[in-house]
Amino acid sequence: MNWLLDPDLQVLPWQVEDYRALPMGALFERLHASQLDLDKVSFIALAEHCDNPEEMTDELLGDARISQEAEDQVYLLIFELWRRLATEKPCLSTFCDELDHQIYLYDQGQGEKDEAMQDILANLQVVLDENVDGGGKPLEVFDFVSNNCANDVESFLYDFIAEQIDNQNYSYASELIEGFQKYVKDDKWFEFLKARILSVSDSEGANLAVRQLVKKTVAKPDLEFILEMLTFLVQDGEKEAFVKLAKKGTTLLQVEEDFQDMLLIGADFLHNLDQEKEEALVKKIITQRQGKVSTDPIKLPDPDIQKFLKLLD
Repeated sequence: MNWLLDPDLQVLPWQVEDYRALPMGALFERLHASQLDLDKVSFIALAEHCDNPEEMTDELLGDARISQEAEDQVYLLIFELWRRLATEKPCLSTFCDELDHQIYLYDQGQGEKDEAMQDILANLQVVLDENVDGGGKPLEVFDFVSNNCANDVESFLYDFIAEQIDNQNYSYASELIEGFQKYVKDDKWFEFLKARILSVSDSEGANLAVRQLVKKTVAKPDLEFILEMLTFLVQDGEKEAFVKLAKKGTTLLQVEEDFQDMLLIGADFLHNLDQEKEEALVKKIITQRQGKVSTDPIKLPDPDIQKFLKLLD
């Protein structure tokens, strides 16, 4: 999974092979090649005495003197067989593997209409809630589960819920926010999602929520979050909040791409305010900077930043 997220990683073919696509017979044949004589019946019988594929691998290999690479190959085979044959004995590693798999399918556009993602997220909430009910602390429990996943689960949850809001699935989005907010480290993102939902039915309440978020963000600025909020404020926000965030955001600019993103958002904002003259001048700045490389560092003081802020005022 890490290789899928970063194709530049140096890996061996067996490390990135899709074991889910292999016939069960092929999995057992490879175990036989590693001197492990198992079939479906004996595997299920052995699984009865183990809690997870990691424990089964240790039991099968024992004190065998084999390389770490050979042991890892055996583990991947055992893991896939456990996933298929020991369905009555779920464990953290197989759960996290399924969560990663569903996230991958969703990111590839293959899971949009599939209930599998909703099911795995419902199961994730059950896992988290049960561990907290057992005495665990929410953030620690979530970290423990997340650290066993290849994906950034917190970021995925935000993106997934945001997409539900985009698709007007407000009830489901609210349900997910309520279920997961206490588990995330940086809950301002979830507060922002709640403000987005609130804006559909209560613009005054949403504006109040946004003002509170702006206050928090100015006190503890985060450029990515500021850009996300500015995008929302283009359609649904107050000018005072937009300008305040934009001013704070310009102090955090590091590279050209970030500034051009802010310029584009600002042009859209001015367009919606029917400030055509100011919009045209912002677009002129964008055109003049098109020759710059996206990774070019912003060198302060940059006169275009001051021009941009003046046009917003």
